[in-house]
Amino acid sequence: MALRFVILFLMMSGKLLAQGAEELDRRNGFKDIKMTSNIAEYEGLEYKKDIEDEVFPQAKLYTAKKGYYENIGSLKIFDLEVKVYKDSIFEIKVITEKDPNLYKGLKKAFGEPEFAYRSSKYYWQSERLKLMYSSHSNNKIEMVYRSYLMNDKLKEEKKQEVEEIVDDF
Repeated sequence: MALRFVILFLMMSGKLLAQGAEELDRRNGFKDIKMTSNIAEYEGLEYKKDIEDEVFPQAKLYTAKKGYYENIGSLKIFDLEVKVYKDSIFEIKVITEKDPNLYKGLKKAFGEPEFAYRSSKYYWQSERLKLMYSSHSNNKIEMVYRSYLMNDKLKEEKKQEVEEIVDDF
């Protein structure tokens, strides 16, 4: 009986050590790039082109300038893309070299991930954002942060447009 109690206690304390969704919300993005913040705040990012996003019309793509966002610890970053809608960040995509320590670090920070069978991606999510983790190629990993708050902002804008039309009758 005492052995069962000890095993149960160890299992519960292991779950408590994992940070989970609260930590994902607290960090709210990648390095110093924060979701829903204004793109003008980041001198290390430069405009690349206008893009068509499935959800956000007239989105813009920004990438890292040379000398900025080049690594995560000892891991090299091959590509960093930041998608923006009306100057607010809604997605951050990071492609880095494959290393098991990256996954271990994410698990330590955010807890055990969920697995999406349809897309074959691991993910962590909170009320404000989702972080997806998957293989990009044989030697690269892709991490994508996506903001739910920006989706809410877009819905509110569309609702406001309808209200304006109704008021104009």
